[in-house]
Amino acid sequence: MKKLPLLLAFFFSYQLSAQECTDYFKLSKGLKVEMVSYDKKDKPVATLKSEVVDYKSVNGGFLLVYDTETYDTKGRLLAKGQASGKCSKGDYIADVRNISSDMIPKAADIKVNIDGDKMVYPAGMKVGDKLPDATINITSTLASGMNLMSISATIANRKVESLETVETPAGKFDCLKITYAMNTKMKLLGNKSMTCTEYLAKGVGVIKQEQFDEKGKKQSSMMLTKLEK
Repeated sequence: MKKLPLLLAFFFSYQLSAQECTDYFKLSKGLKVEMVSYDKKDKPVATLKSEVVDYKSVNGGFLLVYDTETYDTKGRLLAKGQASGKCSKGDYIADVRNISSDMIPKAADIKVNIDGDKMVYPAGMKVGDKLPDATINITSTLASGMNLMSISATIANRKVESLETVETPAGKFDCLKITYAMNTKMKLLGNKSMTCTEYLAKGVGVIKQEQFDEKGKKQSSMMLTKLEK
């Protein structure tokens, strides 16, 4: 189960957006973001870098494209890929099916498949708002077809809890705090429930995330460490 927070981090860390989105996801081409993932003892696990490389008008909104790279604690490249998100009528929509499996570290003979619902961040979010639920499914198999891992995560009870100021290595930001419950089912290892928080800053997106177990003990986190506009 130690790999679970890191695997899910590859989805949540790419919640970016393009122009014509809400203030919290109103980003621009050339924006570079670096986030570090930590374990429950606050030790670095991986560094995730992303850069907005393009945005274009599409049916019903704007499509944003960004490059991603993931490094281990020694600076070695683990994975890289390209992802996208869509803005429609001010809402930001993160579709897990747009995330390439190349973005998840794995051996050369392992295939990873990701699918699920769209994660929606409505325009004009404010304290007290309830946000739509979502699901994520991640499976990995050997080239021979043998199933190695299957993770199903349900994200529910998403709510905008408060306005808070968050200090990061990249600066201090006024943020919306969003909380939700994540229930995961993992083949052979059973079920696990977590309470999660994420902090959104205007013009940047997600700058901090934390996951807690059923007893309220922190299991993993992510933090913005560098920002270039």
